Amino acid sequence: MRYPTVSAAPAHRADMHRCAALLARHLRRIGLDSVAVRPGRVAPLVTGEWMRRPGAPVVLVYGHYDVQPAGPRTAWTTEPFRPVVRDGYVHARGASDDKGQLVAQLAAIEAWSASGGPPVNVRVVLDGEEEIGSPTLRHDLRRRPRHLSADLAVVSDTRMRDPHTPVLVTGLRGSLAVRIEATGPATDLHAGAFGGAVAEPARALCALVASLHRPDGRIAIDGFHDGVRPLRPAARARLARDGPTDRQLLAPAGVPFGHGEPGHSAFERATVRPALVVTALRAAARSAIPRRATAELSIRLVPGQRPDSVVRALRGHLAEHIPYRVRGRLTVLAACPPYALDLGGPEVAAACRAAAPVFGRAPLLLPSGGSIPFVSDLAATTGVQTLLLGFGLPDDGIHAPNERFALARLHRGTDTCVRLHAELGRL
Repeated sequence: MRYPTVSAAPAHRADMHRCAALLARHLRRIGLDSVAVRPGRVAPLVTGEWMRRPGAPVVLVYGHYDVQPAGPRTAWTTEPFRPVVRDGYVHARGASDDKGQLVAQLAAIEAWSASGGPPVNVRVVLDGEEEIGSPTLRHDLRRRPRHLSADLAVVSDTRMRDPHTPVLVTGLRGSLAVRIEATGPATDLHAGAFGGAVAEPARALCALVASLHRPDGRIAIDGFHDGVRPLRPAARARLARDGPTDRQLLAPAGVPFGHGEPGHSAFERATVRPALVVTALRAAARSAIPRRATAELSIRLVPGQRPDSVVRALRGHLAEHIPYRVRGRLTVLAACPPYALDLGGPEVAAACRAAAPVFGRAPLLLPSGGSIPFVSDLAATTGVQTLLLGFGLPDDGIHAPNERFALARLHRGTDTCVRLHAELGRL
């Protein structure tokens, strides 16, 4: 965690390489073979394997060592990249997403190595580009390289419902990141000399962004919901029974009331319904009319939706709603499809058996609203399923100041991963 491995910041390229070298040394120390630091488009990929069980399943353990930017230092009570253990938690950027959870997976492999090796064959892939969409790994998948060949994948990069209730994630939403640009004058203009006489890109963009939702929170783009299937009553009843209440889900956000698509709980809106979120608005020009304004959108997709279809719907909306005398352009920044776990596979029962003795109960089977592009592409490209068994909590503060991860969950996560290898070895 002492390495500021921010993949989105070119200034941290050297830090990414130093951390990759450290991880490679660690993989060798815990007994893995064929350890390699593979070049990536932005950051290295670290791989290793333990392939000494003829006939046993090949399990791909995936995690990422890159992190989101720390943001303003004044928002943190401690240095973001100097881990501090306080009150049973490790506080640092990446503590929960995903360095702490990754350590649990590697500690389980180390424990098995100390007693003769895992009962399954293991391939480890540590991604330095997950927070920017895993461009290197997703490109590699199309070539079916040996280091990504497996019967099953295991990932710890998700959250439990509460400290005592593990969750096996049944699906991830897909993601689509786009930038909308509005341009007008040939240059920035003095607000006093031209104010009221020209169309303003910033105001036009604000109107366009406001048009994306109806006042009640429903997405107002024609064709956006094409392919979205309504939730069955039994599925809604299970989500209401096992998922968090609105109050529980909203508590880490510090807001008393939710907002969004009417007729659905906050948990449904955040996991099994599509969403469109404005993540950035930019139009800085100081006492002038900016010639250009941009907005960035993060769109989450559910089964039945295709990124390309949603992009077409967005382009149609843009053409219809961009104000006269302002030019609009939409650029796709990243996209990945949704992922759904096959609940009928024996691996699901194995994961439940592994977690039950550690937590005193089997994990709940619940969807996640997040996206892990590599997991989605792995299933779409190779058909390999992923067990998403994570040990984070909603209040860990991932992507926010003062991120943390409980040492107790690190230990229980390690124990669960040790048992998971044993259960998968029996399949």
